[in-house]
Amino acid sequence: MLEAIFLNVAQDAGSISALKTLRMESSESVGLRYKSAWDNFFYSLNKDAIIAIYGKNESNLVHKIEIWLDESGNVENIFSSQNVERLRESFLKHKDDLLILNIKLSQGNKETVSSPVIATSNSLMSQGNNYFFEQLFMASCMRSSGANLTEEFDLARLNEKDSEVLKAFQIIDPAIESVESFYIGEPTLYLRRKGEKRLPLPLFGDAINRVADIILKLVNSEHKILLIDEIENGIHYTNQREFWRMLFRLAVELDTQIFATTHSLEMLQAFADVGLEPNQKCSSAYFELAKKPKTNQIIGIRRDLETLNYALEHQKGVRGE
Repeated sequence: MLEAIFLNVAQDAGSISALKTLRMESSESVGLRYKSAWDNFFYSLNKDAIIAIYGKNESNLVHKIEIWLDESGNVENIFSSQNVERLRESFLKHKDDLLILNIKLSQGNKETVSSPVIATSNSLMSQGNNYFFEQLFMASCMRSSGANLTEEFDLARLNEKDSEVLKAFQIIDPAIESVESFYIGEPTLYLRRKGEKRLPLPLFGDAINRVADIILKLVNSEHKILLIDEIENGIHYTNQREFWRMLFRLAVELDTQIFATTHSLEMLQAFADVGLEPNQKCSSAYFELAKKPKTNQIIGIRRDLETLNYALEHQKGVRGE
């Protein structure tokens, strides 16, 4: 679901390569298995299918993204894209080994074809603009490096948002009283607890590092959208309500939409509790993906917070079980 939302927002061939990175698929392995380079993007590995993603903008205008595999070596398509000379050289060298993933965008009667993503027995080439996905998508299996977090913190400090980072840390550990960035060998964030010396961020455990990643991406967001996979990871259930309060507040203040996935019952209950608080200004809803018993079709079920809370209180099953 998050991948579909990501492609709906980042409508570019470079987003396909970004998804391979998010899935921890090495682009360097393409040369070893180029003929199956795109298999995992298609349901049941059916490469003859066309992926279609529909969305609506603020004006309620429907747009459609189509992704399909072309194994015919469509030279005209390739040479009409960017970096023509590089592509021509690659085609001449690997013309029997060319697989092209095409993206077509449709809005109303207007259609555009994005520059393709190409796999050869030698390399993977994204000929579109490489979307800066790291600010947009937080995969559950990936963590930002210490240097990356430090750079993000310095950007937040420059924009007078560093106090939000400290508040987020204090949700997990109220004794933390300061956050600082130092460059000693490499950029590193240091935290100090009351009455103690500074220690580097990684020593404070997974919860603090996860929260740092989420909050820094949120306060520095340029895209007004943040996708978080398995949001509960590392966050103790006793801290989840306060964490949701902070996310709800920042979403409103920063005009940013958050999509988060979870299978945690405690995280869902915390989400419902905070969303139903009397002075809550953030609009929110819960969506569950399920299969229709008769057709086996995957559908999305939307629940408002009152309905979600009723289901949680009466153990109606709202985690996909």
